Amino acid sequence: MNTSGRSFRKSSIRMRRDMIKPEPLQNTGNSRNDFSYTGFDGDMLDLADVMVEQAVGYIGIPLGVAGPVLIDGNEVMIPMATEEPSVIAAVSFAGSLVARYGGITTRASDPVMVAQIFLEDMGNFGAAGVDAVLKSRDAIREHLKPILVSMEKRGGGWRNIDARWIAPSRTLAVNLRIDVRDAMGANLLNSAAEAVSPLLEKITGGRVLMAILSNRSWNRTASARLSIPIQELGRNGFDGAETARRIVRAARVAREDPDRAVTHNKGIMNGISAMALATGNDTRAIEAAAHAYAGRHGPYHGLSEYWIENGMIHGSIELPLPFAVTGGAVGFHPVTRWSLQLLGNPDAPGLSRIAAALGLAQNLAALRALVSEGIQRGHMTLHARRLAYDAGARRNDIPDFAAIIRSEKIRGRDSAARRFTEWMDAKDV
Repeated sequence: MNTSGRSFRKSSIRMRRDMIKPEPLQNTGNSRNDFSYTGFDGDMLDLADVMVEQAVGYIGIPLGVAGPVLIDGNEVMIPMATEEPSVIAAVSFAGSLVARYGGITTRASDPVMVAQIFLEDMGNFGAAGVDAVLKSRDAIREHLKPILVSMEKRGGGWRNIDARWIAPSRTLAVNLRIDVRDAMGANLLNSAAEAVSPLLEKITGGRVLMAILSNRSWNRTASARLSIPIQELGRNGFDGAETARRIVRAARVAREDPDRAVTHNKGIMNGISAMALATGNDTRAIEAAAHAYAGRHGPYHGLSEYWIENGMIHGSIELPLPFAVTGGAVGFHPVTRWSLQLLGNPDAPGLSRIAAALGLAQNLAALRALVSEGIQRGHMTLHARRLAYDAGARRNDIPDFAAIIRSEKIRGRDSAARRFTEWMDAKDV
């Protein structure tokens, strides 16, 4: 069937599914129909069709709940959508550990985001365009009132404007700073940037090259902090003092070695991105902001810090977390609505604070495992369950056959499948 160009784009989601559906497998010995897992629920297909272009189905990412995690005195159960094993278990472990000692405390800045307008062809005006823009601050603010009026009624809106001359490309960059309250703000920021572009051209004599938000989000940070006695960290032959020392050293290495820092921060984002996905937030924007922040002082470095003082290990983290509780997929997809309800329907800064606590808890658990027994033990336990499923085990057979896989150290899919057949035949005797 023809799937090229206009015919595919203009077809309904059910017609598109028919166009790309694979032929039934014959004489292969493989009874699996992977395409069937793209979904058959009519409402979910319609939802997918209005959320993305050229939709053909939906994918079921595992949704788990971590916790409880004591955050600012409140026990929080955290929804997390992720395909990676050990992520939810790590958060739950850290949550139980820190809860006995006051939990995790957090803070968040106001949700101020930046819209950027870049102007070229400045002629001889050049860098003087910076002063021209700043002198026109009041006129620019007045020009944006119709777009920002609704946000200002909610306590947000205009905060400031600044400009800088980018000499190498001879480009004038103008930054609008706007408080977007409970939204991520992309649509509002882009609308404001485009609306003010003609006025900026008039003010500067330049020509707008592009107008769009910045995902840097450095004005929209959240931080978290925890403290626990070092004796609580003992594990796998290491006493608490030695484990704490090694955690502090490992975090320091991540702040000094960019190669390690990338993996260190990826682990922090394991939890944050999982909650972002569960709540319908923009995982790419959040991750981009966090990684940019990690390089704000020059070399890329780890986002968390640990230190020992008076028999306690203290941990802290700060990073941009532009979470929203309205707009986009947030609150539109039914699972995101449920996730926000589970979290107590926080405002956007509140959700960012939970995310910061989540990232720190994730990091503490990962570092503790990494500097003691290593990370593979926990990973391999969950890998055995995946291998059991892949071999054919379902429901109550999964944990039982996973135990066999671990005890017999079965590694490959084919070996697991053969052993599962033997095990099932023995059960039927």
